Amino acid sequence: MPHGRRVAVRTKAHRAAVRSSHLAVHKLNMKPWGFILFVYGEVTEDKVMAFFLNFFGNFKRSAQELKSIRCLAVTAVLIALACILKTLTIQPLPTLKIGFAFVAISAIGMLYGPTVAGLSCVATDVIGYLISNQQQGFSPLFTLVEVTGGVIYGIFLYGMNPIKPDFTSAKSFWTGIRSNVPTVLRIVGAKFTINLVCNVFMNTLFLMIMGYGIVPETFWIKVGERIIKNATMLPIEVFILLLTLFPIKAAYSAVFKNHRQSV
Repeated sequence: MPHGRRVAVRTKAHRAAVRSSHLAVHKLNMKPWGFILFVYGEVTEDKVMAFFLNFFGNFKRSAQELKSIRCLAVTAVLIALACILKTLTIQPLPTLKIGFAFVAISAIGMLYGPTVAGLSCVATDVIGYLISNQQQGFSPLFTLVEVTGGVIYGIFLYGMNPIKPDFTSAKSFWTGIRSNVPTVLRIVGAKFTINLVCNVFMNTLFLMIMGYGIVPETFWIKVGERIIKNATMLPIEVFILLLTLFPIKAAYSAVFKNHRQSV
């Protein structure tokens, strides 16, 4: 076969592979759990390429949201809300404290994606530290924890249509939950990943690095304690998100229903 013909064939094959990958991304519908495809059936090059195009494409699309005045305005409001919610906690048990700032951060991730949510967490952490009058010095390590959490929310929740809770009866409520399993899995996946990565491991490691009473010999003991605490918190936090994300999305849609996106 002539050299030019071989090049043309390879180019045509490459274009076909790219089209197939983009089709696979479309079929994933930008869902972060696309990796589930890898455990069902054959792992193909198209599936791998589609997953990574989907994953990194979400960061690019989220970054483009920053060009929007709407995004900047809404994010500023949610950052202020997160800072206020940092001061509001419920402590039903001496060892169990429930905060609500994560609701605002998860809303940013749902509306504008991982890039915007991660950057918002920088502002939230710095402002929260300044208004809290903490005795300890400021550490960027814990800002990194907050940023990681925001990015995880964006990865899992970006573009999600939250469940509308039906409070007419307990049966109606749980029927609505069971009929929207993919949405519930996104919320559970986000909170589980954050609790494990950020709360259990990163916080414990950084507390040890900063010398806050954790030594290498007790590291895994502290990790075990945090696993128990965060496992207890997981269903509570998931339930809070199930109750709050729909009103936030509904209010957002109502406010901007007749407004053209500003860029």
